Amino acid sequence: MKDTTTKATPLGARIWISIILFGLFGQLAWVLENMYFNVFMDRTVTSNPFAVQLMVALSAIVATFSTLMTGTLTDRLGKRKQFISWGYIVWGATVMLFALISVKNTATLFGIAETKAVTATVAIIVIMDCVMTFVGSFCNDAAFNAWVTDVTDKTNRGFAEGVLAIMPIMAMALVFGGLDSLTWDTFRMPNGTIVNTYQQGATLVSHGQWWLFFVIIGGITALAGFAGLFLVKESPTLKPNKNSNFKNIFYGLKLSVIKENKDLYYTYAAMAVVGIANMSYLPYIIQYVERTLKYTNYIIPVGIIIVVSAVVSVILGVWYDKLGRNKFIIPISALFFAGAVAMTVISPLVFKDTVPMWMLAIAGVALMSGNLGLGAIFTSTVRDLTPTDKVGLFQGVRMVFWVLIPMVIGPLITAIITVGSNPVGKDYYGNNIYEYPPYMFLVAAGTMLLNIPFVLKVKKYLDGANQKVLVR
Repeated sequence: MKDTTTKATPLGARIWISIILFGLFGQLAWVLENMYFNVFMDRTVTSNPFAVQLMVALSAIVATFSTLMTGTLTDRLGKRKQFISWGYIVWGATVMLFALISVKNTATLFGIAETKAVTATVAIIVIMDCVMTFVGSFCNDAAFNAWVTDVTDKTNRGFAEGVLAIMPIMAMALVFGGLDSLTWDTFRMPNGTIVNTYQQGATLVSHGQWWLFFVIIGGITALAGFAGLFLVKESPTLKPNKNSNFKNIFYGLKLSVIKENKDLYYTYAAMAVVGIANMSYLPYIIQYVERTLKYTNYIIPVGIIIVVSAVVSVILGVWYDKLGRNKFIIPISALFFAGAVAMTVISPLVFKDTVPMWMLAIAGVALMSGNLGLGAIFTSTVRDLTPTDKVGLFQGVRMVFWVLIPMVIGPLITAIITVGSNPVGKDYYGNNIYEYPPYMFLVAAGTMLLNIPFVLKVKKYLDGANQKVLVR
């Protein structure tokens, strides 16, 4: 009987420390960008979902452009370390600049009333988000991701991707558990009662300590970059590629290249569809749990989902390397679909009173585990299929499918659905307040059905790749 397991190439402590350090602290900044900028906008400026959608879409465009440029440059120079380390330092500085942004400061700067400063503040946040994203994408999405591809191989990428897949979740746990209270609004009701969510007739007391929130996360990100100056070591196989130049910045989108790398682009397509499904609910998830489900403390259910899903993701990463990703891609896709359907059902559509927390936790774990599990499968498969002499060049292509397409389409669908519903009140600036609908999870489930042809194509490739490993 043939041995059905393969021996993984050891990565070494220095590489693992670098993967965890930059994976985790980079995701702290991305959690800020992907979730808390949305909350910052919603709580302190406007609850209009199109403000969030505009910010998400423009940042996706900037991120893709930044990664395309930097990926090409790092390949040409044969260097990743300096882009990672110095990039994280500058990235942290751009995050800290958000401490200066508020409607009050905008009103003072332009000499206008606060009610008229909302639109200008939205513009400032969107512009600064694009600046922060540009820097984060060149050091994390381009340089760091290319470096991970450089230092891993087919025998250890499943586990490495499983670890990286939980970093957004671990970052969320750190932010929720240690810093979320800094973002809470404080309101005084007419009877003198102090509450943390806006209600009709309430008077705003404080927007929380957002300035400290931004300074802490920005400082941590910058410190990671400083550590990288001494910690990160270039792969010995990385060599300057003079054929990689800005004339080829869209190399990976050429029809001839797509035809030569069909399996890679089938995987990209599968990533894009899963991404659309994810982005139909992720940018609004905190507002959904807080406003629609009316949980006064959203940290408890979200924390449960985070911890359990992270454990599941690590276990799956080990199994991927031992048994083969091909055996898991369909079951994990089904788990994602089931979780999205369950989240639609475990909602005010069925429960007229409070949704039971244990039900929400089960549905959320299924959805998030499916999300992380598929993310690990697709990203590790993309690394396997990426031409080794054009790793940086293809990071921008990955961003088109994993970031640009999902972040433009997913949030737009939910924003359209949300503003089509009746507002539930007015905020303290006179803007409509909307409850985010459970239908966004139904959108995610329906989107996953469209992914079936691409998932089957990826599975076909993985079946062949796994068979080659076993024969070897």
